[in-house]
Amino acid sequence: MPYTCGTCKEDLPFDHVICSVKQCRLHFGPCSGIAEATWRNKTDKSKWKCPACRRERQIPGGDEKPVTSDELREFMNQINQMMKPIERIEKMNETIEGLKKSVDFMSTQYDCVLEQLGDLKTEKEEQRKELEKLKKAVEERDNIIINLQDRARETEQYARNRNIEISGLEMEKGEDLKEIMKNIAQKIKVNYNEDDIDIIHRIPSRRGNEHPKVIAQFTTRKVRNQWLKCKKNSVVKSDEVTGGESDTIVYLNTHLTPEWKHLLWTAKQYGKPKGYKIIWFQDSKIYAKKDMNDRPKIITSERDIEKMI
Repeated sequence: MPYTCGTCKEDLPFDHVICSVKQCRLHFGPCSGIAEATWRNKTDKSKWKCPACRRERQIPGGDEKPVTSDELREFMNQINQMMKPIERIEKMNETIEGLKKSVDFMSTQYDCVLEQLGDLKTEKEEQRKELEKLKKAVEERDNIIINLQDRARETEQYARNRNIEISGLEMEKGEDLKEIMKNIAQKIKVNYNEDDIDIIHRIPSRRGNEHPKVIAQFTTRKVRNQWLKCKKNSVVKSDEVTGGESDTIVYLNTHLTPEWKHLLWTAKQYGKPKGYKIIWFQDSKIYAKKDMNDRPKIITSERDIEKMI
């Protein structure tokens, strides 16, 4: 018949603890108050007493002996051994609580970061909209400036629409420019009337080795255009009209403003390598053709030159 534990009243396994006082049979651990390893390491198991027997006081005339200090110390050691797993669990609980607090803190910080990111996103969107407004305002201002510059350039050029710029004329002391113009008219076969010329004068040359250019302003644009048209079919040399010694070719061109001159020069420098064979100025515009039969490309600004292909 199997033995039962004196504490929990459950069946006992083959290995169990036996009290030396009343032969109480108990499980290892909480029931007996002694661990299995401690029990097996004891050298004298015949003196071991279970907790119940140790608690009983010695009755006068009886057989019970008082609990010794060694037995009490051993019992306390057993209790301490039994409490260690509980202490470890408590430490684990403290660690878990600390981790929980850390996670809660990190979660709070994460929420703060998300909120700040949301604020930054909103602020960035507002800045983007403001930047778009500024960009649009700058573009509108730039367009206004460009339009004003174009109008100013056209106005300045319009003031010269009755002028001819003559280059290559040798300068002689005491020269009579109107007489020279009469000689040029004979060479290019255009009707000459002194009263058609309103103003005629030389302008300083930027290069010391060049003959100063002559600006002739006619009374009407129609007369000016007739002179330019007739000159296209003739070659005139300086000594033929001035009586001087220079045989340089005399050129009659539209009197352009410095800005239009630069734009025309740029168009030629950029357009020639692109295959534009004919580039000329007319009526406040620059025209460019790759072939005589092509439709001309109109150039009024450097932006148009960049589009030449």
